[in-house]
Amino acid sequence: MPSPEAPPAAPSPGARGRVGHWLRRYLPLEIAATATALVGGLAAAALTSNTGAIAFAGTWAENVGYYGFALARELRAGAAETPELGAGARLWQALRRLVWEFGIAEALDSFVVRPGAMYAAIKLTGSTGAGIVIGKLVADVAFYAVAIIFYEWGKRARPGR
Repeated sequence: MPSPEAPPAAPSPGARGRVGHWLRRYLPLEIAATATALVGGLAAAALTSNTGAIAFAGTWAENVGYYGFALARELRAGAAETPELGAGARLWQALRRLVWEFGIAEALDSFVVRPGAMYAAIKLTGSTGAGIVIGKLVADVAFYAVAIIFYEWGKRARPGR
């Protein structure tokens, strides 16, 4: 039994609670990313038949949607958490958080895993749109296996958490 002075231990979220949290955190990013991946990949397909170029265009367009949304969200959270900081300091803080959470996963993802998965899926399906979406979903598994680990570590390291 805890001593009267000790605050009660915070309940630890179960696996179901963590998965729900991750879905709330990442699903809006994924919606934006899927839309921009399709726009970028299909735009590239209108310009070239080179599947590699299409896969990289889809990958990098996806990054624009994903990280644009993620940065906006981090800036809003920073404004609420640290209103005393100026805009430049909040931007720097947001960028540091994003690099910590996604840096390693993104380096592997953007240059190897995602374009490779999109390339293979486009070739296997014979469809640019379906290949982009299927390749994206396959790459997401590897990406989140790494990103979630860093997110959880970073969450524990933040003051007040």
